[in-house]
Amino acid sequence: MRQVVVTVVALLALGTTVPTLAATENTDGPLKVHVVRVDGEHAGVAGILVVATDPSGASASATTGPDGAVVLSTASLTGGKYRVEAQIPASMPDVKPAPAGPGFAALTQFVDVSGGRPAELTMGVGNGTGDVQLGDRVWFDTDGDGVQDGDEPSLPGVRVQLLGCDGTGAPLAEKTTDASGGYTFGPADKLQPNSCYTVKFDFSGVDTTGLPGSPRVDGLKWTTPMASVTAAADSSVDPTTGTVRVTVGPPGSVDDTVDGGVVGGLNKIGDLVWADVNRNGLQDPGEQGIAGVPVSLQTPDGKVVVTTTTGPYGQYAFSHLPDGSYKVCFDTTKLPAQYGDYQLVKPRAGTAGQDSAPDPGTGCTALTELRADRISDTSMDAGLAPPVNRIAARVWHDVNEDGAQTPEEPGIPGVPVKLRTDDGTQVALTTTGADGGYAFDSIPDGSYQVCFDLANLPADVADYTPAKYAGDSAANPATGCTRPVTIGLDKRIDTSLNTGLSGPDNEIGDRVWFDSNRNGLQDPVEPGVSGLPVKLLKSDGGDAGATTTGADGRYSFHGIPDGTYQVCFDPKAFPAGYAGDQWARPNSGDDALDSDVDLASSCLPAVAVGVAHREVSTMDAGLVSPRNRLGDLLWFDRNANGAPDPDEPGVAGVTISLKDSAGKLVASTRTGPDGRYLLDDLPDGSYQVCADLTQLPTEAANYQVPGKPDGCLGPVTVGPKPREDLSVRIGLVAPSPAVAPAAERTETGGGGGFPFGWVAFTAIVVVAGLAFTVRWWKTVDH
Repeated sequence: MRQVVVTVVALLALGTTVPTLAATENTDGPLKVHVVRVDGEHAGVAGILVVATDPSGASASATTGPDGAVVLSTASLTGGKYRVEAQIPASMPDVKPAPAGPGFAALTQFVDVSGGRPAELTMGVGNGTGDVQLGDRVWFDTDGDGVQDGDEPSLPGVRVQLLGCDGTGAPLAEKTTDASGGYTFGPADKLQPNSCYTVKFDFSGVDTTGLPGSPRVDGLKWTTPMASVTAAADSSVDPTTGTVRVTVGPPGSVDDTVDGGVVGGLNKIGDLVWADVNRNGLQDPGEQGIAGVPVSLQTPDGKVVVTTTTGPYGQYAFSHLPDGSYKVCFDTTKLPAQYGDYQLVKPRAGTAGQDSAPDPGTGCTALTELRADRISDTSMDAGLAPPVNRIAARVWHDVNEDGAQTPEEPGIPGVPVKLRTDDGTQVALTTTGADGGYAFDSIPDGSYQVCFDLANLPADVADYTPAKYAGDSAANPATGCTRPVTIGLDKRIDTSLNTGLSGPDNEIGDRVWFDSNRNGLQDPVEPGVSGLPVKLLKSDGGDAGATTTGADGRYSFHGIPDGTYQVCFDPKAFPAGYAGDQWARPNSGDDALDSDVDLASSCLPAVAVGVAHREVSTMDAGLVSPRNRLGDLLWFDRNANGAPDPDEPGVAGVTISLKDSAGKLVASTRTGPDGRYLLDDLPDGSYQVCADLTQLPTEAANYQVPGKPDGCLGPVTVGPKPREDLSVRIGLVAPSPAVAPAAERTETGGGGGFPFGWVAFTAIVVVAGLAFTVRWWKTVDH
């Protein structure tokens, strides 16, 4: 609101010269009021209260001095246009309003001192003798409140008739309101003291083109009567009849309070723009209006009728509108700075007038129609809310621990994530999703940090920590918390608080040695085998790494991801001096010292590395000088398909014997816990391999070797080429009317086992319940 200094000056009539005040564009001009008696020497009258009221209803007042003059200080008022009233106190019964005449104004007048223009008023009073007078003013009540405001225009052209008391019969007199809206009846119009009259008003002939909104004449009506405690400021006309009944007093009586207010074109659209803090689309207690929002009123085709901006409390209004259809549009591209990125909320979420009306997509309301029976629509409110504040990012497995996310590095689900304010208060908690992502939505403006609960990580990453405090990874390894970020007007979304987690390095390895005494255990004097290629395979058979044994026979795979792996060797690649050697007998004793290589596959058992099992250092492999040997597996072939399946266990503790062609026992052993057996250090020859079926478990006492009731397979030949056959499998099946064909060893050509010259091929090996596709290498016999 601009600061306005207003001086009200009533200038003494009869040629009195009064100094004027300097005026500027933003300063109201001077206004001085002088109240004088109309009889005698026109002496000034002291003690008369003079009140100047601005269009908002605020007023300033002062009392006339000994000379009847007063200058009002209206610095606190605004508007430039005022209603000025002189009020005779009850303590002055001999002072009465005087009839209006040349040089004298009535006790209620309207002045315009905007732009520095001066106004000069002389108001006359008398002693209540002489002629009687009746009249005053007809005005256009712009705001429809029934009170004459300084900025409301006069209404000329209104026909005013003076009728008898009952309002019937021919008019005694008739007047038409002048340019100032005024009219007067006096003795010349047959107005008599102590008489009753009806004054009738007719605005049907007025010109409305200069009125606000240019309302149609047929839409005019009389305003609310008796709306002010001051009779001179309100309307006296009965809206239903257009008449006023008045009684004229004794001689000298002057009644200048018979005013008439006319309203029309009071069509109004508006209401409020507010900050919808909770984004529910409703005006809730405590939610403030937003000042300075541009608002336009438009026709259905988008033509702008008028524009405005919201007031200090978010209010706006378009008034004095012609009948018709309109829409209200809110320009959210030009919001005040503190609301710069606010957006319109969802429309019509509740009761009209308490919710938001505009479509967020267009910024405009639906059309509303104003007409004679619907002159106001104050439901065109608009709620503005900030975009949803959001912190969202990802926790990933930083495999290479470089702090940078790569497509092949997976997200980590199930990580607890805490949102804290800058004072450490926890305000929200979530966990990462399947892709490692997390989000905190609809958070208030402020400063936050994200903390990852490293003490409660999912079991499969329980010992992981932030890998690197750099690049994409925002969490400090020491605290598990990110740097603070500020969310608000200039930054509604932050996606920078990603964190890479990694576990301690996984390692698989041990040693390959030459088992000179063939006891299957590493003895202090037995050397390592250097230069032997070693491969690491994934659970799906894919390559996970390769290395070569060192000078001491040791090898290691470290820094590998969590998972299940298998170490495999290529017997064809045995280094010089060991070519043609064989694997030592597996699982001969202490797991830290014995050999673990499967004789047939040349692979070690599958092992898993990860949380709580980061290092496997018992993956030894022993080599022995080549000798003749036979072996493989005794198992329950439940489906009689001749091949061991994952759900078909080995048979432990059964004696396996080797017999020559004469039936003489050459060697024997017992199957291990997994059903495997090895007959070692055999002479060259052709043999039968026999399982002692009398030693089967009770529940399998009747199981048989298909087609071999004595449990013997053969003949099997070893030495000198080949020296070993490690494919002599013995499958036991349950007795049935139709026994499937014998499931014996895998044979190709003379003797059992793999013939000389075989190259690497792929097979499925079942280890500890896990299926591996592994590469096999067959010893080259010599």
